[in-house]
Amino acid sequence: MVYLRRIELKLSSKGIGRTAEDVMEDMRHLHSVLLIRDGINKAERRIEIPTKTQAEVLSAFDCSVDASGVLQCKSR
Repeated sequence: MVYLRRIELKLSSKGIGRTAEDVMEDMRHLHSVLLIRDGINKAERRIEIPTKTQAEVLSAFDCSVDASGVLQCKSR
């Protein structure tokens, strides 16, 4: 419960007045795929283009999805 409340407080501080439950349900629909290419030993995870709401939530946590589908988060 504390974790969910902290999510709500973080979002609220960024002007997003939604419940953690609502946001978690929305973020469950942000799909990813694991790419394994021939001759490359390292797999790559790509994320689909987020909806406006998903992008707002990611931004509230200082993250975004770049043009190539890679999740980018600012280091803390």
